[in-house]
Amino acid sequence: MSFWKKFVKFITPPSKETEEVIKPKIIKKTPVVKPKRAKNKKGKFIADDKSTLDINEAWTGGKAPTKKKGRSVGSKKKK
Repeated sequence: MSFWKKFVKFITPPSKETEEVIKPKIIKKTPVVKPKRAKNKKGKFIADDKSTLDINEAWTGGKAPTKKKGRSVGSKKKK
């Protein structure tokens, strides 16, 4: 593209059709909720009922958080 064509393209205002194409569509994201331990009225933690396999009563929302991988005990360098 020559200098003159670039200059003319830069100076001319965009048409309404190109403005619609340029505008990004706004996507609403669901908020991420961190899992919290479930508590009773007195503030004590509630245990999980093992008879219900699909629901975890010990955590609000019904799912426990994933466990973080830690460093293994034998991975330290020996001198």
